[in-house]
Amino acid sequence: MIQDEKVGLTSVPGFRAAGVEAGIKENGPDLLLLSSERGPIPAAGLFTSNKLKSAPVQISKKHLEGRHLGAIVANSGCANAFTGREGVRRARQTAQYAADALGLKPEEVGLASTGLIGPQLPIDKVRDGIKKAKEELSNTWEAGTEAAKAIMTTDTRVKEAAAEIESENGSNIKIGGVAKGAGMIHPDLHATMIAIIVTDANITPAGLRNSLQIAADESFNMTTVDRDISPNDTVFALANGISENDKITKKEPSKNFQNGLNEVMIELAKMIAKDGEGAEHLIEVKVEGAGSKEDARKSARTVAGSNLVKTAIFGGDPNYGRIVTALGYSGSEFSPSRISISILGEEKEAPLVLKGEPLPEDSAEEAKEVMEEDEIQIYIDLDEGNESATAWGCDLTKDYVDINSRYSEL
Repeated sequence: MIQDEKVGLTSVPGFRAAGVEAGIKENGPDLLLLSSERGPIPAAGLFTSNKLKSAPVQISKKHLEGRHLGAIVANSGCANAFTGREGVRRARQTAQYAADALGLKPEEVGLASTGLIGPQLPIDKVRDGIKKAKEELSNTWEAGTEAAKAIMTTDTRVKEAAAEIESENGSNIKIGGVAKGAGMIHPDLHATMIAIIVTDANITPAGLRNSLQIAADESFNMTTVDRDISPNDTVFALANGISENDKITKKEPSKNFQNGLNEVMIELAKMIAKDGEGAEHLIEVKVEGAGSKEDARKSARTVAGSNLVKTAIFGGDPNYGRIVTALGYSGSEFSPSRISISILGEEKEAPLVLKGEPLPEDSAEEAKEVMEEDEIQIYIDLDEGNESATAWGCDLTKDYVDINSRYSEL
């Protein structure tokens, strides 16, 4: 992981970004523009599994049939979802405005929106915002951060990450990304928020799509905040090929590139979970000893997504009964008499269950101390095999209810 201050979209050469105030929402930047200096380049995307697909999702899926994009426009303040034919028309207009500004074809522009579902996108403000953003495009770190701010809704912090890895032939590959997400986050086979990943890797569109799916399955698809799936969930990946690595393809993937992409997307996923609406604790659920990879994934995701587990974490209650109950309805195969459970903090581990047997009450007292920390790991050993998986979530607090009871006013 790149440790200096330059992370995110502009940590990768060949990309320029801007985040501007277009007036779509009341305050702050609300329109992101990302431009490839090389024009249309290999691109891939993953989208919501919700049957209600927003207008930008519909248009972006169509545009990615060409497997190349030269720009991304994303806005906050309006989801442009459940907006009918007029919403689709306005999404197409957005792509046209960006294409005109950057010398591209409309189908070479990807779109994403986030915000309140139902209202029509204020297209005049979008048009003027794109013009403004085009003039402010830059490869500076500050420009990348402003772009990341422009897609925030109830997020309380910017989410940026980057990595530089060595390819198999010794050349360096850079990967950067931004994400937004705090509510309506739940894994369901597709990415569950908005994220944009850029890289200078030399990779084919099919290779990029394959690597993106693998990384999403290890990151965003293992993240849950509230078990709701947005109609706007979108992840884009763009690769400009500036690096001198040997070309990566679907048939000839790069392990090093995959590891780097996983690293960036897992970091963003953890940021999303930690910034869950009203959250006070990041919860990491690590499952080992599963009989299959799918059993490991189902177990970890179900425990991380359980409202009863999440409220127990909020209350500092080491109630292992909540955890084993979630395992029981996860659909994974295991024997209750063989599972072990511990609560871990930064430096301390508190075992709660060993081989199906609850441990003495003093273990629960130790767990209460661990649960005062900001980041908590629930460790589960199913003792059924050698497969493992990790999921991320957050506690469920009173503030979550407050935020979502007045979301239309935010």
